[in-house]
Amino acid sequence: MPRHNTATRSASRSAASMWSLMAADLMTVVWMYTFGQWLDHSSRFTATATLGGHHLVVLACAAAGFLMLAGLALLTEGFTKTTTKLTLATNVACIVSVLALAGLVALVLVALLGRLLFGKLRP
Repeated sequence: MPRHNTATRSASRSAASMWSLMAADLMTVVWMYTFGQWLDHSSRFTATATLGGHHLVVLACAAAGFLMLAGLALLTEGFTKTTTKLTLATNVACIVSVLALAGLVALVLVALLGRLLFGKLRP
């Protein structure tokens, strides 16, 4: 029996997370374009945001993730309808996006942990 290309509805929570991921990708593109070189060379701590001093790689991954998710948003009617192939493509786009965001998330987590452990660093 042949398989039909039937679309299924996805949960609104997953659609909201895809839109949030797209916004985070766009934010990362802007940050890496504007501050990427400074983040690379300022210190080892800030180079964490650029995955060890590779802001162009992070910029390219974030741009690719954003473009993939934007295209998929059109194909899936705002991430509300999907097929097996579109779900696979969405998962790949999410992996690319999370790869681009990993350095920024690590930088924020280390900064928050440092604040929690050491408290106020300036008098």
